[in-house]
Amino acid sequence: MPRLVRSAARIAILAAVTAYGAGVTSASASPAKDSALSPHWTRISSFTGLGFSSAGLLRTGDGRLHVVWPSKDTGGYSLHYSTVGGKAKLLATGTIVGHWGSMDQFPRLVAAPHGILAQPGLRVTFDGSNGINGSPYDVGTFYSATAGPSGTGWTLAAGSLSHTDFPPLTDDAAAVLPNGVPVTAWASGPALSYHVGIDPSVPAKAPDVQIPVGPSGSVIDPTLVTDAAGTVWGAWFNSSGTATMGYWADPVFKGASGMRKAPGSGGMNLNNSQPLEPVALATRAGGGEYLAYCVPTKVVTCGHIALWRVGAAKAMAVPGSASGHDSKVAIAAAPGGHLWVLWYDFQANVIQAVRTNAAATSFGPVMTITPPPHLFAFQDLQAEGSTGPLDIVALVTPDGSGSPAFYDAQILPPLTLQASKSKVGVPGSITFTVLDAGTPVGGAAVSFLGGTVVTNAKGVATFSVKKGTKAGSYHATAGKPDYTAATVIVTVT
Repeated sequence: MPRLVRSAARIAILAAVTAYGAGVTSASASPAKDSALSPHWTRISSFTGLGFSSAGLLRTGDGRLHVVWPSKDTGGYSLHYSTVGGKAKLLATGTIVGHWGSMDQFPRLVAAPHGILAQPGLRVTFDGSNGINGSPYDVGTFYSATAGPSGTGWTLAAGSLSHTDFPPLTDDAAAVLPNGVPVTAWASGPALSYHVGIDPSVPAKAPDVQIPVGPSGSVIDPTLVTDAAGTVWGAWFNSSGTATMGYWADPVFKGASGMRKAPGSGGMNLNNSQPLEPVALATRAGGGEYLAYCVPTKVVTCGHIALWRVGAAKAMAVPGSASGHDSKVAIAAAPGGHLWVLWYDFQANVIQAVRTNAAATSFGPVMTITPPPHLFAFQDLQAEGSTGPLDIVALVTPDGSGSPAFYDAQILPPLTLQASKSKVGVPGSITFTVLDAGTPVGGAAVSFLGGTVVTNAKGVATFSVKKGTKAGSYHATAGKPDYTAATVIVTVT
């Protein structure tokens, strides 16, 4: 029996927004302006043959990004890994399992204890069937494979991670408890289903748990995260077509009960703003679960993008996201409490990214980023920024390829440099403040008039303009490792 991948309605919505240039003029579909950031994009997968899929991401302590992704091959489906280092360098790639009869198009990647000494390792969760009659891996339940911290040398694990033997091949999610036990979740019609742990039986004897989402409900694109207290939170889109339509969050395992709906995320007589990729949910360093999503109107699917701290009465409007042509919303937590929100503008053919301050109460400047070159279709956007640099992972179909592939680009958060005055006399003094999305940056090196001063904890550096300094325009520059430098021009009179 064919495995569930998508409903016809979702396929239609997906086709309408992923084909780059569909329904737009050649002028509006032109490449991004020269002022946009143009990072180096590295293709980190083969051409997958799957127009709808989502990669699993996990950063390890060495700073490397691990990516798992599916492919459709001659005679079957396979699951692969890629390891990405600094500056988006592809360090390794290989196959985890190959030539299965069916394969999860939303594999998820979580941390796992590895080996006799329980060293930090990786676990990929996925469902599918290997097509071998009598094999425990032909049942169709959720399985897993594990690897050491290098992310290579994968071993298919025994047992299963669900009681059901017919979960969907998309709309799957996973997280891990503090003790290393995985939690797997998936969309099951009018409910979010989940299973805790690995059962030695295939399928698992322990029952799955369901969270009903109400009459006419339809769970789409769930995501799981684990907070610092060990509570697993889930978020999803409810495509009910009623007043309950919209984005929801819930502590699916431990913690207080009660589903919460994101403000303005959907309802009667509004466009269906389903994400067409895993819901953008992240746990912020310093506390709180945050959800980024499209706010629909009666006319457009994405009137603007909102950032919501789960449980808050209001959400914040994300700057630069009101074009009416935005989709593919992603989120990534960063050190110090910062968050990144990203999205794709399908008419301008650019990725937009913005970073919050450390308290996640305001935003820095919006960055415009060119997507992978020679783009024909943009299908998925994910991001990971837990150690500082932001890795952007995009699934796109290049012109002439006929098949999508995953690409990675790495960017650094931008510094902002503010001068206390635009003109300074001789002799005189001037103060510079270095900010990261509004948060002061200590330890940044500010250079001006041939000298360098390191900012204090308030992000401030002060310079004296000595007698004899020639009048003219001078550049002041601020820099710090793992940041993009900033420059401001000051006139000496």
